[in-house]
Amino acid sequence: MNFDDVIYLGLLIGCIAFGEVYRKLQDPETRKWVGTCVGLVVVLAVSGIHLLHPVFLTITNILILTFVDKSLCHVASFFWSFSYLFFFRVCHYVGFEMPPAHTNAILMMITLKLVGVCYEVHDTWKKRGLLKKEEDEEVKAKLMQELKYEEVDPSPADIFHYAFNYVGVLTGPYYKYRVYVDMLHGTFVDSGLNCVQAMLQRIWVVPLYSVAFLITSHFFPLSFAEDDAIFTDYSFFYRVWYMTPVFFTFRMRIYSGFVLSECVCIMAGLGAYPKICEPKPGKGPSNYEALEQKENKEQKTEFNFETIHNIDEYGADFTPTVRAGMRCWNMTVQFWLANNVYKRLKLARPIKEALTMLTSAYWHGVYSGYYLSMLTVPFILAIEDYFDRLVRRKLGDTGKKWYDWLSWFIKMQNFAYMGMAFLLLRVNTTLYYWHSIGYLYHGLLFLMHCAAQYVNLILGKAEHKLKKARATAVIDETTKIRYKRTIEVASEPAVALDTSNGDAVGAKKDD
Repeated sequence: MNFDDVIYLGLLIGCIAFGEVYRKLQDPETRKWVGTCVGLVVVLAVSGIHLLHPVFLTITNILILTFVDKSLCHVASFFWSFSYLFFFRVCHYVGFEMPPAHTNAILMMITLKLVGVCYEVHDTWKKRGLLKKEEDEEVKAKLMQELKYEEVDPSPADIFHYAFNYVGVLTGPYYKYRVYVDMLHGTFVDSGLNCVQAMLQRIWVVPLYSVAFLITSHFFPLSFAEDDAIFTDYSFFYRVWYMTPVFFTFRMRIYSGFVLSECVCIMAGLGAYPKICEPKPGKGPSNYEALEQKENKEQKTEFNFETIHNIDEYGADFTPTVRAGMRCWNMTVQFWLANNVYKRLKLARPIKEALTMLTSAYWHGVYSGYYLSMLTVPFILAIEDYFDRLVRRKLGDTGKKWYDWLSWFIKMQNFAYMGMAFLLLRVNTTLYYWHSIGYLYHGLLFLMHCAAQYVNLILGKAEHKLKKARATAVIDETTKIRYKRTIEVASEPAVALDTSNGDAVGAKKDD
């Protein structure tokens, strides 16, 4: 850990402590200005003169919202912000000073916020237009309810305050502009929620993650994966195994940072909503009916901070599939990607998944390792879906348990394999390491795909033959007569035999 990392960690802890002061500010305007001033100081401490990058991006997005039509502002913001994010990362090639790595993290989060608020403004404009045209009272009531809890109408100053509020400015999590507005007005925090207790319940795992990180990073450093010794003095199986502790070290570092970031939000009171309204990471309330019922009743309410819940460590580690594991990882950003990319595309599901992962890779950086890692994911998801349909759904309870255990093992190895690309970053180092283990998990994906296609082909042919047999089956008249006689005989009463004289007792006599 270098000096910049120590400063970064100190600022995170300082932001957690400052939350106790910030939360007690009663006036929304005061909360707004104090939060922004502290945020600017934090960004300046990390970035220095490079603070100008996020400031410039924010000002240009304010201009987009001011002068671009609401029907297109979200598209303009998306392409402009992601274009500037690319320029920021390569600006040192055209004569500018290379920005610090931590400034990159800040600009990543501000990019999501600025594009996100443009989407919120666009959606508000769209729903207001639908409300004016709608004649169905039930639909109108639903639209009015959604607007009550989702509509936004920020001023240029509001957007600047939202971008630079100290809560989440360093490492996230992402949260909607409407969630920020709710925090400023103290809608639920002022209802007696114990934020300190909630923070302590979340932060206690950080020392465990930190110690695990320090130990494993010492004995299994990432740098060794680039050292000639691992390729000349160690076996193929050691290199396959070495990915696991390296990925474990990475997870411990990320878990520590994500949990500390959540604690900053908790202490500030950001993202506190009644549990009954089913808050979702990044989004906030999802059950508006329950929220309205709560507002109309004075009763003790249970709150949670699911809105800013960014990492489900247990789910990321122990769910059996890559799809389920990814949903537990960086969940607020997952919401942003799902809401602003995946759901907006009118394409086939595999294509939407690939484009969403491409957007995620682009957002993470320009290094090829991000693309090698994340663009492998759609293929893994397709294989998982195949085997779920062809194998898992046909198993009993015991079979499903064994299947899930095997699936979990393969999932963690796939994550470790992709993690090497994510960590090594450069294409030459990544491919050199993957080549040294024979592109093992890409090969496994190919074999599993072939097996799934073969089984699917066999089952498909069998189903086709069965349908064809049913459609072409012909029963001649002789067969029908025989079938009718068989049914009639089977329906007659049973006949008892008197073995003394050989006659049938109860048999019908001829006339």
